[in-house]
Amino acid sequence: MLCVALVALVLAGFAITVNFLASTRIYASLDDGLEAQANSIIASLPAGRLDESLIESSRPALEAEEAAGLLFQIRDSSGQVLYSSFRGSQDVLPPGGSLDQQAVYERKVAQQQLRLLHMPIDSASRGGSIEVGRPTKETDEALTEIRGTLLIGGLFALLLTSLPAYFIAGRALDPIREVSRVARRVERTSDFSQRLVERPTRDEIGELTATFNDLIGRIEQTLAAHSRFLAEASHELRRPLTILRTNLYILRDPDLPEGDRVACLERMTREASAMTRLVGDVLLLNRDRAQSLERAPVDFSRLCGEEAWRMQLAEPTASLQVQIATNLMVEGDAQRLQQVVRNLLENALNYSPQGGAVEVSLKKQNGRARLSVRDFGIGISTKELPKIFDRFYRGVEASRVHREGAGLGLSIVKYVVEGLGGDISVESRPNGATFVVELPMSQRSGKRLRDLLPVP
Repeated sequence: MLCVALVALVLAGFAITVNFLASTRIYASLDDGLEAQANSIIASLPAGRLDESLIESSRPALEAEEAAGLLFQIRDSSGQVLYSSFRGSQDVLPPGGSLDQQAVYERKVAQQQLRLLHMPIDSASRGGSIEVGRPTKETDEALTEIRGTLLIGGLFALLLTSLPAYFIAGRALDPIREVSRVARRVERTSDFSQRLVERPTRDEIGELTATFNDLIGRIEQTLAAHSRFLAEASHELRRPLTILRTNLYILRDPDLPEGDRVACLERMTREASAMTRLVGDVLLLNRDRAQSLERAPVDFSRLCGEEAWRMQLAEPTASLQVQIATNLMVEGDAQRLQQVVRNLLENALNYSPQGGAVEVSLKKQNGRARLSVRDFGIGISTKELPKIFDRFYRGVEASRVHREGAGLGLSIVKYVVEGLGGDISVESRPNGATFVVELPMSQRSGKRLRDLLPVP
């Protein structure tokens, strides 16, 4: 029994260590994301001291940030709230109520637990502070899943090793000591790439080793995904922020010609809009599908037809060949489906030659609505096909042909389509590519599309 108790003690110590390290890393990543959101919102505000008139002039941009799902509020130097996207309560000051110190804390607001960052705006010309928040539900669920996996894996490993450890204590304790040593190295170095040497035999110790490696591998993947997401988002935000700062510096020149001043303001407006769209797309991809996608009957035929019509107006030299079956109703989110169709059409036109044809087909097949968008452009290499739906991924040839874009369009398409129970596939040829979206048909009658989407 002493051997079993020692094994249980080692596994418990490992689980606590891994849980502590994972919790620390995940919450650190969450806090970095809050700080990046705060800096993004501050950068989107025009120059000047924070007061009600400045906030009023920025209200459309702030409301767009709020519509994208950001939770934040802005205060002036006296602590008065100038703008807030919090619902239910604006009392989200940090413990102690200090406005001069940056603080991270948690508070329950409108029946949901939030992790909040209070950050003073460190500028003598602005003053004030900002609070940004994010629900902790997904983070807590991820940690709960890690703890459950550690618990189940630990119990399973304990069951496998208890009997052999009882009879062959010396031989059984050697691998356990190795687990403890690796766990201590992981704690000391925070290096989750370390693994135990796999045993050639599939005995109890081999199972323990495999379970340990699987657990630590999953934690490593989770932390790497968080780090990669923050790095890629920060990289994509750096360009518009740099352009905004550069143009602000140029606008300080009192002798700047009026034409150049107008051009700077237009350039800043475009970059601010691009940054708003990028933040909205990133937040959409980082939310749970069940919460971010609505379910309602959508006239998919009308939606596809109107998007093709809008695209033809925007690109009069393009040749859109449209074949759309009428009265195909799908179950989905009208706004997000509109984004799906728009992204596919823009993708096809961006990588087609000037005046090239794009074929758009919508029909009912096997009880599902099947949308096909085919272009005759540069195509996609076999090596790049598995990666085209990855966040922030852009192929080499695609980047050369069309420099603009953050590489989120197809990621959003996949996110929405699969979130609505559909499928997306792609087929590439030397002279173009074909994207196929299949969505389940709606069994309910619903509002017409003109009641669900604004039509210009």
